[in-house]
Amino acid sequence: MRFEQLMDKFIDHLLIEKNLSQNTACAYRNDLYKFKNFIEEKKISFNKIDFETFTSFIIFLKRKNYSSTSIVRIISGVRNFYKFLIARGWVKNSEINIESPKIEKRLPEVLTEEEVEKLLNLDKISRKHLRNLAILELFYSSGLRISELCNLRINALDLENAFIKVKGKGDRERICLLNKKTIEILKRYLSEKKDMSEYLFVNAQNKKISRQSVWKIVKKYAKYAGIEKNVKPHTLRHTFATHLLERGLDLRVVQELLGHKSISTTEIYTHLNRKKIKEIYKKYHPRS
Repeated sequence: MRFEQLMDKFIDHLLIEKNLSQNTACAYRNDLYKFKNFIEEKKISFNKIDFETFTSFIIFLKRKNYSSTSIVRIISGVRNFYKFLIARGWVKNSEINIESPKIEKRLPEVLTEEEVEKLLNLDKISRKHLRNLAILELFYSSGLRISELCNLRINALDLENAFIKVKGKGDRERICLLNKKTIEILKRYLSEKKDMSEYLFVNAQNKKISRQSVWKIVKKYAKYAGIEKNVKPHTLRHTFATHLLERGLDLRVVQELLGHKSISTTEIYTHLNRKKIKEIYKKYHPRS
């Protein structure tokens, strides 16, 4: 079989057997294409991959200025692809064990409470201001991923009991909470929503809002709020988690609210919390 055919089988395996999302499977496919292009350029057969090939591929990615995080993700995807092929007997090659480069752990950027207030209290700057404000409020009040927000349906809302049902990674369902301000904005938005779409947020064509549109909204509003940080949809999710921890919420509860499968994923926010504590200590201790 050709590389593309085997890749299709691997993607089907991820979607059906591993129950990964379309977005994750698409990311795997894009990373595998990078590897495919590399070995074709080097005239290396895909079923004769060895340690040296992987090492050359990592060097190639570094020269292309991919970050350590991206390289780790790409190498991990290619390694999993080959494990899948070997397990099914399509490739007879066991020389795929290679250490990924160490990730330089960079703490995610977050907004201060003052910056959040500026962002969520902007005067009308768009014809779709109420929709956009509802999007920003939901990100900050519930810690949603961008894909979860785009796929949110109206019937998932329970404004009376202040929560929404969200289907996250691997189709795992969780409950996300809403605060009073967010409920107020959502009620105003729904009262003025004229389209008949089942989706909560739609574009000008009354179709489900795209990830690109949400990115543009977040960027635009951050700019108008005078926030100089590189604000992205995920920044608001990071901010949501960080602010809850800073105010004393248990890490396990934050894990549940974020929909993290493993507590280790949530632990990045404990580093953020420690960083904040150190800043406060340095600022207020007499001998600092």
